[in-house]
Amino acid sequence: MTQREALSRRTFLKLSGTITGTAVLAACAPVAAPADDGGMGGGAMAEPVTIRYGRHDPAAGVATTLESFHEEHPNIVVSVEQIGEFHAKIPALAAAGTLPDVVRSWEAMALDMGRNNQFIDVQPYVDGEPGFDAEDFYENWWNYPVVEGKRYGVPDAAAPHVTFYNADLFDEAGVEYPNKDSFTWTDFEEKARAISDPDNKIWGSETIPVGWHMYSVKQTWQNDGSFYSEDFLESRLDKEETIQAIQFWADMLLDGNVMPSPSQIIGIGGAGAAAELLAAGKIGMQRMGSWITGSLVDAGFRFNVVAEPSQARRDTITHGAFNNIATTSDHKDLAWTWLNYNTSTQGIYNYASNANFPGTRRSSNEIEPFPWVAEVDFEVDWDVIPDALTYGHILPGPANEGEALKLIGDALERIYSGDAKAADIFPEISPKVTAVISDI
Repeated sequence: MTQREALSRRTFLKLSGTITGTAVLAACAPVAAPADDGGMGGGAMAEPVTIRYGRHDPAAGVATTLESFHEEHPNIVVSVEQIGEFHAKIPALAAAGTLPDVVRSWEAMALDMGRNNQFIDVQPYVDGEPGFDAEDFYENWWNYPVVEGKRYGVPDAAAPHVTFYNADLFDEAGVEYPNKDSFTWTDFEEKARAISDPDNKIWGSETIPVGWHMYSVKQTWQNDGSFYSEDFLESRLDKEETIQAIQFWADMLLDGNVMPSPSQIIGIGGAGAAAELLAAGKIGMQRMGSWITGSLVDAGFRFNVVAEPSQARRDTITHGAFNNIATTSDHKDLAWTWLNYNTSTQGIYNYASNANFPGTRRSSNEIEPFPWVAEVDFEVDWDVIPDALTYGHILPGPANEGEALKLIGDALERIYSGDAKAADIFPEISPKVTAVISDI
């Protein structure tokens, strides 16, 4: 198996704003095909139609799919546009009426732009596609982009959050490895404390990425809490389960003997330096998406993987994206032709195998070599990664998400800095969040 290129963590952090610029990667133009009955007629050759495909990440993952698509569909040229500052530019393009024909959108973006009639309902295309197997998709991913009976996208790959651990560091500290079948918050804290040696810049856990506000939602899920109700119309921040979850992890963060505290991070050179600790073999456990697999392989230590630690239930984030057709597209039928091809079993596998992700189609995950497996000379419980798709959740998709996350994020930053307690600030902002997300 060849070493696959791992995507950077920043490609999925929609709030980080770390990706800048726009690169347009134009596919090689295929040979023009004869016009169909609606073309020029008289034996004239029709010009290929260009379908613009906008995405936040590089086109490397779809290169193989593009090549075969152009061979099979010489009347269509797919031009891939990598769009920087994606979370801001896609809504701006939509407002200007210049969205690409097909957009690979983030979770909440798919729902919000569907509600705003900026993406079309693709269910009629699904219904009219011979042999389309909706049951091949994991149910939560297939059902997610549906609002009031309208389907606003089709998913491709997903990157579940799991717990990667440094087996070498566990051995050095004489700490037993996490139990694959039963791993609780208490287990996590005990093992992390046993490994931590702050004086030598060693910690049992990575720090909490405070600025990535949606990272914290998985912690509430694991305690039967949430930021929002299941229909995304009410805040659940004032619920005891949510309050307890956030405060539990905030207390560990501030302690400094489980993970680097905010003040310790400053002392070691900032967030960038903290991120380098894992690669340096000085972090025992990392609760992150499967896209970090490549960096762990490069780091050169033995690692393994278990599910995220649980409290009331096993749960986690499963990151991914949906392929959508813009309402403003002049070539919706051809856009569907590309979308359907790209989200086929092979199309999803091509992308997933480039990034160490499972696919949202079960059939994609049956193709060997498995997309999420990297070549190492030690045993890894790789099955933990796709298994997370069976119980994990997709990031919430409320209306007016940006405004809601501003309220939630400001509160989280105060809690994680020790300036406020969750029990005090969450009940205060919860009605405000409800007012924002219910204003549809």
